[in-house]
Amino acid sequence: MAIRYFNNSKSVALQLYNLKFKYKCINYSLSRGKLIWVQKVKPSEYSKEYVITLKYDGLVPEVYLYNQGIMKIKDEDIPHTYHRFYESEHNEYVKLCLYYPIYGEWTKNMFLSETIIPWAIDWLKYYELWRITGKWLGGGIEHGKD
Repeated sequence: MAIRYFNNSKSVALQLYNLKFKYKCINYSLSRGKLIWVQKVKPSEYSKEYVITLKYDGLVPEVYLYNQGIMKIKDEDIPHTYHRFYESEHNEYVKLCLYYPIYGEWTKNMFLSETIIPWAIDWLKYYELWRITGKWLGGGIEHGKD
């Protein structure tokens, strides 16, 4: 009996369809196999509302927070982020670290709506707790900024 290999990776179009089915978005675009999804999220009923931007090229999802008041102190290291960008005083954003790529915690076989979006919401919850306690309670692996 031959064993067949099934590629269960989700196309970018299927990812978009699933996101639209599960969430409401502010805006999205799909062009040349690249998805940009902008959505409002609220980690808890006591939280402020945030706007996250998901960028997905079919390989690696990236989530950013833009102009959210999250980076009040420019020299402060926010846990579990990759990059902080300062385009101007009023235009800044941060790239979130939601999973550890070499451990295979996320693969192209998974839906963004079931993994990356909920992980971003959890990240925001732990970010708010970190602001209050000074301790990152969300687990994960400490890493340098890439």
